[in-house]
Amino acid sequence: MEAPASSIFALSDLWLTFALFAVWWALARLFPTTNMGCSSSTSTDYNSLGNVYRDQGKLNEAEKMYKRALAQRQKTLGAEHTSTLDTVNNLGVIYCKQGKLDQAEQMYLHALAGREKALGAHHNCTIETVGNLGIVYCLRGEPEKAELVFKQVLAVREETVGADHISTIDALHNLGNVYCAQARLGEAEQMYKRALAGKEEKLGADHVSTLDTVFNLANLYRGQGKSDQADQMYKRALAGTGKSLGADHPSTVEIVTNLMNMYCSQGRLDKARQVEQEWLRM
Repeated sequence: MEAPASSIFALSDLWLTFALFAVWWALARLFPTTNMGCSSSTSTDYNSLGNVYRDQGKLNEAEKMYKRALAQRQKTLGAEHTSTLDTVNNLGVIYCKQGKLDQAEQMYLHALAGREKALGAHHNCTIETVGNLGIVYCLRGEPEKAELVFKQVLAVREETVGADHISTIDALHNLGNVYCAQARLGEAEQMYKRALAGKEEKLGADHVSTLDTVFNLANLYRGQGKSDQADQMYKRALAGTGKSLGADHPSTVEIVTNLMNMYCSQGRLDKARQVEQEWLRM
């Protein structure tokens, strides 16, 4: 990125532009979802294109592709086919990231009913959708309901795929998010640390999912007043996410914003400007 001749505060319009797009992505991305082989292909694979756009943070484009895939699959496979239900679930993910929580819940409940009927209550794909409903509950300000859901997901994952499987690790991460929402920071820290250790082993230290947990730990440490630990985690998350996703990705912008805000709240404006300049040079 090419840096304009401006200070950190002159970038407020740019931050606002990013924030309008990123705010719900920023919230929803903190809850990872594990694809347990629950997506399949058709001859015109709009669903896969939707996945690509989703991972790039291009939510409107992803929504269009999923809607095309859904119409195609309903016509060729039927409304209750598992591939059709995959796309229903994926569309729910997009609505969740866009902040359309009622629409997301509707999609998830549809997918859940179909998957329970076709695959069984404890099938990986069914439990994936249960977890997605938990995300909706937490984002909607219903952490108690979310906690029950994520504990159910964690128990089933541990029983069916084992404690070391990435989907089980994601459930730990999500439960940590719920504890954060309930201000149970000590329990949240335990969940995040377990999730981080598992992700580092299974995915690697620089995987974007690993870095999501790093970022959540940074936010938690900041909330606990552990500035040095928060600083370390923010910088790790920024370096890895910026490299993997690019400077303009909403996830990168969110990390930059939080790190700059922390420095500004500490009166360390020189450090905030340094972060700004490093981001602009990415």
